[in-house]
Amino acid sequence: MQIRQQLTPRLVRGSVGHGLGEAERAEDLWHERLGTQRIEGEERRVSLLTVTGLEKSFGAHRVLAGVSLRVAWGDRVGLVGPNGAGKSTLMEILAGKQAPDAGNVVLARGLRLGYLSQHPALEPERTVRQEVASAFAETDALASRLQDLERAMTDVAQGAEMAEMLESYGELQARFERMGGYDREHVATAVLAGLGLGPETWDQPVGELSGGQTMRVAFARLMLAEPDLLVCDEPTNHLDEEATLWLEQRLARWRGGLILASHDRYFLDRVCNLILALEDGCIEAYRGNYSAYVHQREERNARAEEEASARMAEEERLADYIARYRAGNRARQAKSRAKRLERLQAERVDAPQTARGPALSLAPRSTSGREVLRIDQLTKSFGQHVLFAPWSAMVRAGERIGVVGRNGSGKTTLLRVLLGIEPADGGLVRWGHGVEVSWLRQDIGGIDPDRSVLDTILEAAPELGAPAARNLLGRYLFRGDAVFRRVGDLSGGERSRLLLCVLGLEQGNVLLCDEPTNHLDIISREALEASLAAFTGTLVVVSHDRYLLDHLCTRIWWLAEDRVVDIPGSYAAYLRYRSEDKSEVPQDVDRPVPRPRIRQSVHRDRRLENERQSLEQAIAEREAEVDDLKRRLSEPELYGDRAETQRVADAYQECRSLLDALYERWVALSERDDP
Repeated sequence: MQIRQQLTPRLVRGSVGHGLGEAERAEDLWHERLGTQRIEGEERRVSLLTVTGLEKSFGAHRVLAGVSLRVAWGDRVGLVGPNGAGKSTLMEILAGKQAPDAGNVVLARGLRLGYLSQHPALEPERTVRQEVASAFAETDALASRLQDLERAMTDVAQGAEMAEMLESYGELQARFERMGGYDREHVATAVLAGLGLGPETWDQPVGELSGGQTMRVAFARLMLAEPDLLVCDEPTNHLDEEATLWLEQRLARWRGGLILASHDRYFLDRVCNLILALEDGCIEAYRGNYSAYVHQREERNARAEEEASARMAEEERLADYIARYRAGNRARQAKSRAKRLERLQAERVDAPQTARGPALSLAPRSTSGREVLRIDQLTKSFGQHVLFAPWSAMVRAGERIGVVGRNGSGKTTLLRVLLGIEPADGGLVRWGHGVEVSWLRQDIGGIDPDRSVLDTILEAAPELGAPAARNLLGRYLFRGDAVFRRVGDLSGGERSRLLLCVLGLEQGNVLLCDEPTNHLDIISREALEASLAAFTGTLVVVSHDRYLLDHLCTRIWWLAEDRVVDIPGSYAAYLRYRSEDKSEVPQDVDRPVPRPRIRQSVHRDRRLENERQSLEQAIAEREAEVDDLKRRLSEPELYGDRAETQRVADAYQECRSLLDALYERWVALSERDDP
């Protein structure tokens, strides 16, 4: 295997990550280095990465079978496929972390490739601030060289030497600006805040962080380094809704190249413009986002089935003709058709086989009354932390409710309160007539980890018997000896499929599901979504799977700070509601809201908006002052007066510090103002 660099100039980084300039400016910088002009067409879409004939096996198991792909400037690639298809293996090979058995990986010369694995390795003794600052090593080196030149110029008289130093200073300063050097501190602050890492974590050693926080630090460092090609394996793992929304907005504007493997279909929809489907060791490319890929895949499969059907009908017609006229006056025609039949059979191409997910069944045994659940002035707190203030709602039969909110907002607690497992602080929960509730927990719950898969099913439904239980498990992808495996030894995806099988056996007419798609690959998620869509009962689902929420739910409960906001519609309606920045909760007879809290929210929002406008005006003034001082520092005549040079340089540094403080205040204020 060869990993080599093409003989093409390195991409100038411009505004790849945080939008300090436009894509056209970044491309112009690249073409300036190349000595060409920016035009529409293939030259504009230069290859960053080209892979040909990649092969990889583990023992007798062939993971990659001649994989070829190309990633160009501006491509945001989503890599999809079932668990075990080899996505992580392919990502590691692209990042140079693992060697393939055969094939070539060709990178553009000088390309900076950034890689985020599912389990990033960071220095445990470093603080968050130090770990993130390591992304600016190149920029800091440039800053140091600029400072050295500034000091040197104060000791040099006007002349050829000064002119040469000024030219060098100008080139370094232009490069420093292109790399976002003047903005690196406030950009780092914004990235950390966007990923949910507040100032209270910045001086913590990385080794003391949770797994989710460690992943966020790794991603912050990677984004701030602004690689030309970003390779990410499951980047939304351990991110809550807020951080995921922030990340997808950033990556949707990524100006270099991006490859990410993910099971988050909504994320793939919002970020990607090219989907690579990895299955049976081979890759199929589909232009567009995930939804476009699904549509194209279905069209391709339908065409393939039609062609296979037509070919089979033609073969049957020819075979029938040959059998009828093999002898007699049409023998010559029969012989000709026999040759044609042989050619058809030799050229036969099997229709593409799409991996199948589990065949889930969630049919209720009975129907409930029309009013399924009534919630009356429900409250719940943990110490001083209020999860939800007095809240009332009514759920009717057949409704599909999605529960969303930040991590720690109380989504799982809400389900436990509704089930009576967790006591409420006040209010009532009343289930309706004929309601039979089934609960899908995040963990294996009451299932004995020492039991086998088969025994677990027989315990849940002893009337089935072993043969029927094995047939049922086969539909959930437990085949052969897999039914005898210990539950505690199953992978996360296998446990999820087993829990769904048990859930189906309960046949409740109300399903309460807590993160049902956890650990499931895309194929299994699609199967679950189809099964839930066909479910005729009532559904309340807590999920980070926004694609499922958007395609399934008719109502959203948003746990926002200390209240529950009841929003009619899908996940898209919830996003529209948030983007409108409403201060009042939607009203109807089933969802009363205390009025004093709304009036306080209005006044608070006005005060924050006024403060933010004042800050933005101050920032604009400081930015203009920084630009003036920067221009003053670039004037050659300044360096004839050492005292004046020092005064302007000091004023510039002071103004930059004040501007950074204003930026930090603006970011903090935006975080408070964000719903």
